[in-house]
Amino acid sequence: MRNILILSLALGVPALSSSANAQQTHEYFLWGGTPATTEWEIRRTADLDFNGDYFGTEEGLRFAYDGKNDVDYIESIEYANVNGVPTIFAVATGDVILRFVDLDGNGVCTDPGEYNIFADTRSAQGASNTRPDKLAFNPKTGELYVTDDIYSGGPTTGSGIFSYVDLNGDGDAEDVGEFNMLIDGAGSVSVAGTSGSVAIDVGDFEGIMVDSSGLVIGFAQQDRTLYAFDDQNGDGDAMDPGEVWNFCNLIGDKAGLEQNADTASGALKNPSCPSSSGSGLYGSLEILDVDWGAGPNGEDLYWIASTAFNTSCAGASGLVYQGIDLNGDRDLNDAGEVTLFLDGPNNVTMDYPPSDIYDGKAHGGGFAIFHNNGPVGPAGTYRQNQVDYVFDLNGDRQSRALGEQETKYRWLPDGCFAVALEVVPVGEFAVPPSARFTPFGDADTNSQGVSATIGNIGLPELGAFMEITLDGGIAGRKATLALGTSNTMSRFGPLPLNLGSIGIPGSTLYVSDDFRFPATVNPSGQAKVPVLVPNDAALQGATFYLQWQVIDPAANTRGFILSDAAEALVY
Repeated sequence: MRNILILSLALGVPALSSSANAQQTHEYFLWGGTPATTEWEIRRTADLDFNGDYFGTEEGLRFAYDGKNDVDYIESIEYANVNGVPTIFAVATGDVILRFVDLDGNGVCTDPGEYNIFADTRSAQGASNTRPDKLAFNPKTGELYVTDDIYSGGPTTGSGIFSYVDLNGDGDAEDVGEFNMLIDGAGSVSVAGTSGSVAIDVGDFEGIMVDSSGLVIGFAQQDRTLYAFDDQNGDGDAMDPGEVWNFCNLIGDKAGLEQNADTASGALKNPSCPSSSGSGLYGSLEILDVDWGAGPNGEDLYWIASTAFNTSCAGASGLVYQGIDLNGDRDLNDAGEVTLFLDGPNNVTMDYPPSDIYDGKAHGGGFAIFHNNGPVGPAGTYRQNQVDYVFDLNGDRQSRALGEQETKYRWLPDGCFAVALEVVPVGEFAVPPSARFTPFGDADTNSQGVSATIGNIGLPELGAFMEITLDGGIAGRKATLALGTSNTMSRFGPLPLNLGSIGIPGSTLYVSDDFRFPATVNPSGQAKVPVLVPNDAALQGATFYLQWQVIDPAANTRGFILSDAAEALVY
């Protein structure tokens, strides 16, 4: 009969300290689904093991899911703190904007009433069909800007840029006065060009951002140009003379408009390729975002990412540009104002350089990108779509140097189908509590050259059975599992404790070694101790630490080595 370790209050296991600080400043909200299934969902990340990434067990949490009814084909996700309430807005199937609020504080929006239709863009715009595309929120005014690109040979009713705001606090923007037409795509607007006024496209906007001055900036697909809009006379729209201008023209395919000085001279890579129609250029700059006040002198950082696919426009795929309005003229067309922050396919310092970028968001002076060029999943059918955070360490306004990219998340186990990405400051949504088992520290190598490593089968969940495992033991020898209530102090002194002074060079004790449980190593070098976690609410949130002592007479003068350690959290 096996001896079973039963965790109980008699062990004196203390509650988990709240002093641990997450290394992340932002987490990621993503939409997608597992290939060949209909399990569409909005997923959020949570750094449960505080190691700076989201690869751990259960660190990709299902935030919203309803069996593919309303939470389906989310094209854009936008975070907003609305009057102190963390909120997620999303463009969804059915021409609606959904609003998600965590009413019960459990960190997810899967319960009844935690999402609603914030705006039905059809009823607001008087159109039978609309195509809401991208979202941008202005926290100063509470306005949610939405692009609608109903374009088929020309703009139709309901196309343009619109704003929605919940004036009466009822959780939607469906009431009188809560909808505003900033740009009517069926109308006409001209901007100042190089030699006179130029009529521009206002009916096919694909990307949008709002800067700290309230400037609304959209990418017009037909002109391949970014335009800025500012309601200067307060009449609710930005279609009057002087309220619209050429904000950034990287491609230069719109006749009569000033082009960015650096793409015009060839000093900066142009995000375009020859059009398949045989005339002009093609480019698609659908990912726009702005990081308020994050520039070196407190300027806004503008981010522009190409969404051209490598298969159709290889010269323009995988590109991220950073813009700073250096001379304060409210555009990015002057020399030196735009840099190629990331040349994805040609970046040799990334593990998986992105050939295509699906979505991206700014935070902390860098840019998070969601792309499809991660490793092939275990099933070998899809690449694992992943989030990389790219940033500037050396002040050159690029992220191409070694160490300037970090892979943060992969949609495990085998990629995903379609995506939208948003970044949210850590702490805005509660982290749903869950049991976890997190290895840490260094493992000793046994006399046969194999590392002694700790592992687990199952998790320390209330009322559950699990096993603490060892790999790298010596067959037929004994091993002892040490359980401690601390990883900072033991009866031998402060932890971690280097054991080199007692004849075990390179070995470190990580746990307080308050209790010991014996096991025998099998012919494969493995051992395990079964653990029963009582279904006792008093244990919830308790944390304890584990480490193996492995008998190995040939390893050193003391005749034993230590494994790495693990932290276990009970829930």
